[in-house]
Amino acid sequence: MIKRSDIHTFEDEAFLKRTARLSAVAFIVALVAGAVVVFALIASGVVSIDPELAAIFTAGDAGTSFRSYIAWFAMAAIATVASLIVHELVHGVFFKLFASAGARVTFGANWKRGMLYACADGIVYTRHQYLVIALAPTFAVTALLVLAGVAFGRPVVGVFAAVLHLTGCAGDWAYAEEIHLDPAIAFCMDTDWGVCFYAEGESDGEVSRLGTGAFWDIRRERRMSQNAPVPNRDTPGTSPTGSSVESDAE
Repeated sequence: MIKRSDIHTFEDEAFLKRTARLSAVAFIVALVAGAVVVFALIASGVVSIDPELAAIFTAGDAGTSFRSYIAWFAMAAIATVASLIVHELVHGVFFKLFASAGARVTFGANWKRGMLYACADGIVYTRHQYLVIALAPTFAVTALLVLAGVAFGRPVVGVFAAVLHLTGCAGDWAYAEEIHLDPAIAFCMDTDWGVCFYAEGESDGEVSRLGTGAFWDIRRERRMSQNAPVPNRDTPGTSPTGSSVESDAE
């Protein structure tokens, strides 16, 4: 395997600016599309407008309208927060599904960047597996929000939460874009700081393929454990060849 590129999700300013632009575009496009969907559903008689929204416009006094607005806003906020959590759980499900037995998936948050994340640190996936992992929440969670909104008689809440959820998918789309734009990328190694992309080819002395969800320490000629130092991560205590800085004596 030959390293092609990597993305430091929380430190790469160019990547963060690109995801911010994608989020802005996604918000505008999804908001327009969502409004069309809602009006189409209501016009066709499939659903009616959220009762809380209807009360805002039909209530006889300002107090009732204000309470209805707060109730609707609270439901939308809860649905949005829940969607972000479910989003990472979907990533986690596919991380586990495509990894070898015993693979460890962790979850966390970078509060400085306002990001939740799922991580399968040091696990290698094929190009197509990683695309599925990255894009699954975009489709699964968005559809779930819209369907849940319809099922619970709050279609506008569902669509609005879906719109906000899509703005949070921009990082996943940027990962997918990186893979799409480089046809040579064959493998993707997830890390606790982002992702490394690798091409097919003779080993460069760092890592080589060892089945789904595993990789090999070339220098020490052994399978690496889930918590072993990950080669080519530029982390303290790890040399460029992927072996520990400490003596090779076992």
